[in-house]
Amino acid sequence: MKKLTALFLILFLFSSIKAQTLEETLGVLSGDAGTAYIGPLGSGFGSNMNSGWFKGVPEATIFSFDVRINITASATMFSDENKTFSASGNFHFSNAQAHEILTNSGINSSHPAYNSTKNALLNQQFSVGIAGPTILGSKEENVVVNFPAQTVNGQSLLGVEIETPAIGFLGDLSLFPTPMIQGDIGTIYGTSASFRFFPEIDAGDIGKVGLFGFGIMHNPGMWFPNPLPIDLGVGFFTQTLKAGDVFESKSTQMGIFASKQFGAIISITPYFGLTTESSTTTVKYDYTYDTPVGSVTTPLEFELEGENGIGITVGADIQLVFLNIFVDYKMATYNTASAGISFGF
Repeated sequence: MKKLTALFLILFLFSSIKAQTLEETLGVLSGDAGTAYIGPLGSGFGSNMNSGWFKGVPEATIFSFDVRINITASATMFSDENKTFSASGNFHFSNAQAHEILTNSGINSSHPAYNSTKNALLNQQFSVGIAGPTILGSKEENVVVNFPAQTVNGQSLLGVEIETPAIGFLGDLSLFPTPMIQGDIGTIYGTSASFRFFPEIDAGDIGKVGLFGFGIMHNPGMWFPNPLPIDLGVGFFTQTLKAGDVFESKSTQMGIFASKQFGAIISITPYFGLTTESSTTTVKYDYTYDTPVGSVTTPLEFELEGENGIGITVGADIQLVFLNIFVDYKMATYNTASAGISFGF
């Protein structure tokens, strides 16, 4: 189980992320820039974690024995607009960037005001425009800081665009997959329960990775005197994923669901879900900047509210005796496809 979990997480969830390298990339971005840079990934985490939970509504019965182990992959799709950002905020310039600002204005190291003006640049934050690739964007581009023309230390400095060492870390990513292992058990009084769990493991440079989630779905048709033509359900699901010291993502989904089984031992069950979803990703990293007396490191922490709202899911579950194959598609702010197999009886 531990090896399988590690393999899934490394190959799919963090296929190109190494937390140490990612922290270094984030470490040159202030909180305003960091929020905009990593924002789309937070929504991707939330959409994936709020997908693949259900494959049909539990039976409207007092008791039936139904146990399934599911191996699922959900993949959120990103458009080109998710791969770039433009923001404004405060920014500390590095020694090299301060030198570039000065030389752009004709103030080189032999200028009598060079050192004092450079120290003035390093001693404060500046309100700037920041734009470039998000974490999902191109690795061939850098985030650019737009230093506006202004007077510093009595010196008139020209406006200039300054590149940072931050690039599109995941490299033009249009599809962000997340694997999950889930257990479903039911049915008692029309109610089934679902659990997602990965034991916390050490995934090398990523750090310790772990996941836990649970959900419940109830078929109110259990309480009706006559059976309904389709199975209807109401459900609630929640999940938390931690990845090293950088990410902690929490997601919640609730909604109404419908399904109808056709066949018995070999069957197909189309299903539908109308859900409301939310997610929050907490990001922590150390922001390092230069001062006249050396580098300073400040811990930063911020929360990203996922752009997750109403979702409409359509899918089908195909049962082949003890093996099930399922696939669905969720239409939401970020569209997400899910597919997988399950074993049960």
